[in-house]
Amino acid sequence: MILVTEVESWLFMDQLTADQAAVPTILVEKDQTRARSFTPMRTLFQLKKWTAANAFIPLLSCDETAYKAYEVFHVDALPPFALLQGGRVLLRANESDAAYEKALAMSRKTTDEDVLGFALQYLKEMLDDEIVLASRLDLTAVSRVPEDVYVPGDVVTTGQRLFAWANAEVERGA
Repeated sequence: MILVTEVESWLFMDQLTADQAAVPTILVEKDQTRARSFTPMRTLFQLKKWTAANAFIPLLSCDETAYKAYEVFHVDALPPFALLQGGRVLLRANESDAAYEKALAMSRKTTDEDVLGFALQYLKEMLDDEIVLASRLDLTAVSRVPEDVYVPGDVVTTGQRLFAWANAEVERGA
């Protein structure tokens, strides 16, 4: 099982939220002007575990330049792949995948849902593994994390629930 997660809303929080959190947090995104995103320490430990097992792919809305500000994905938890711009860009080992770009262009997918659906199917075929999506987008043809895992506005609880669910799925061999 490979977990593709919309990290900006499921796992990361802004500085104000991090300052008010009841749990320890750590910086995950910093641009030239300021600290931008944080995550709970427990979530970082899970990110490290899942990326080390090549079983986690972050899904972000940003482009490649903005992705470089996510230090967590370049230092602490290096994912084998990352989906940027909602699936319009696939990074392999943090480098753009030209074969994917060509395949996406040939698919003529244009809507956000169609592009992400194509990206997930592409990854599933390439990696020969089940892809499970943690996102608020409604994609019916894709395996998804249960709805009750996501708690709107609460990345601490969402992250805990997400990895508890995913770890349980792996333990039971799903």
